[in-house]
Amino acid sequence: MVDTHVHVIAGITVCSRIADVWTTFQATPTLKLEANPLARRFGWRFAVLSILVGLLPYAWPPLGVIILTASFMVAASNASKMVMAKALGEEELAALNRRVILATPPWPGLLFLVTPSIFVGALGGVILFFYPDATEWGYYIGLGMLAYASAILIWYPVRYFRVRAEAKKPTNNATEKPRANASVPQL
Repeated sequence: MVDTHVHVIAGITVCSRIADVWTTFQATPTLKLEANPLARRFGWRFAVLSILVGLLPYAWPPLGVIILTASFMVAASNASKMVMAKALGEEELAALNRRVILATPPWPGLLFLVTPSIFVGALGGVILFFYPDATEWGYYIGLGMLAYASAILIWYPVRYFRVRAEAKKPTNNATEKPRANASVPQL
């Protein structure tokens, strides 16, 4: 028989995955601003299927705590972008993101992009300091925060350099400048 807390963890993990998918849909219905390359490539079917990850706590409950922590943090990040996405639309927001990335020199641009991962990672580290034992739930919350911080640390610079490289590519007409409104993955 499965412990009650496993059902609770699985339920919350499914809710966190739904929150991630829902906030992504609110910010980028066509996935133009999506940072996850798998979701961008395979579309909404993949995104909706990712909700099933919420059932992993039945295999190992601590993994569910890591996933729910990271998923709620992704949902919070997505939600912080929803108002701009709704006000400007995906195309305009993608163009704005591209202009900002191209106008920012690489060194401060990268530093500013990864600064959130430093703060989230520091908080995850503090939680691990207070819950160093893998038998405590706080330990896995800390790991979830570190997982989210790692994702930012990896994917934000990848996006930054991809946008800069795309801007240098020649367009169909060799004398024409690269388009300023090409889409940029954001979330």
